[in-house]
Amino acid sequence: MKRSERRLLWQSRIQALQTSGESNVATGRPKFLTPEQEQQVYQTVVELKPVDVGFPTEMNWTAPLVCKWIQQTFQVKYSDRGTRDLLYRLISYTRPTYTLEKTDVAKQEAFKEAFETVKKAP
Repeated sequence: MKRSERRLLWQSRIQALQTSGESNVATGRPKFLTPEQEQQVYQTVVELKPVDVGFPTEMNWTAPLVCKWIQQTFQVKYSDRGTRDLLYRLISYTRPTYTLEKTDVAKQEAFKEAFETVKKAP
């Protein structure tokens, strides 16, 4: 098929979509989980710890742990990247960062003074 023929075919398809009222937005691949299952994933990750659902760890949820839980619960295999995408979509998931909100102020000041001393040393 020549380029001009493809262009005419494409233009006729666009016109047909515009006149038929169909959405020309691609829907993409169907999701692996139903909306109810996604809601269950959300509730589990937000309200429970991994140890509460049978994992022998007391850490926070990670993408690989959620991936294993989804496979055990729904028999649906997700990749780690797919799980991260799911978490981003469900709960605006970000990797954990550590904050020092509940630290001892005296220890912080002692560290700052020691750090300044080290910084000034030749």
